[in-house]
Amino acid sequence: MNTKQLVLAAAVSLAMVAPVAAFAGTLTGGATMPEQIVQEITAVMSLAKQAESVQNQIQMVYNQALNLEQVPIQLWQSVTAPIGALMTVVQNAKGLAYSAQNIGTNFNNLYGNGMPPLGSSYSQSLSSWNANTDDQIKSMLRQFNLQSAQFANVQSGTQTLVNAGQSASGRMAALQAADGIAGVEVGQIQELQQDVMAEAAAQGAYESQVTSADNTATNDQKAFVSGQQQDLADAQNGQSLLTLPPVAITQSTP
Repeated sequence: MNTKQLVLAAAVSLAMVAPVAAFAGTLTGGATMPEQIVQEITAVMSLAKQAESVQNQIQMVYNQALNLEQVPIQLWQSVTAPIGALMTVVQNAKGLAYSAQNIGTNFNNLYGNGMPPLGSSYSQSLSSWNANTDDQIKSMLRQFNLQSAQFANVQSGTQTLVNAGQSASGRMAALQAADGIAGVEVGQIQELQQDVMAEAAAQGAYESQVTSADNTATNDQKAFVSGQQQDLADAQNGQSLLTLPPVAITQSTP
């Protein structure tokens, strides 16, 4: 089953679940739990495509620079916008990972921490994902003498790379760093997408299971009440059949 089929299957399974308690959504205010999960899947898939697009743009400029053995200022100007988009991808990926953690926590709270498929391991996996992504980016920056502290947010990271591009050697280092970071993000976001979709499938299956159990319990209760009512009716009918008419008692004369 390919990615689109998995998303469709998850979305359908979640949409078929009876509405559960609604609360403020992590991604969209007021969204129900199934809606939040589908939104998260959609957002991660969209970001994965954006990361690949940005990587392709940066790689194209990087390959041109390798052929020229330098990064002319005109060529550098064509890559500043993709670098800004890359920094946005990095920040959005972190935001989606935190959002997925919140959805997982809310899901467990909604069902009393009783979800068996992935449970708390999902939150731990997302925390590890964030730490691993940061470590890979820091390592990439160190290779080109760039400080990770300068990439605290989209603005500072973009400005750091743009400032590095003031010299020919700086432009090459910044371009190499951007190309490396883009590669890291593509791989990491694909991994995040797999984790989110696996959790969504588990959550959808569990919600369906809970809904099915609730429906079975409701039907059993209805059947029990109906049976009790029928027994009472039968008892009342039986009593009316067994009731004898009053017998007149006459006193004999001695």
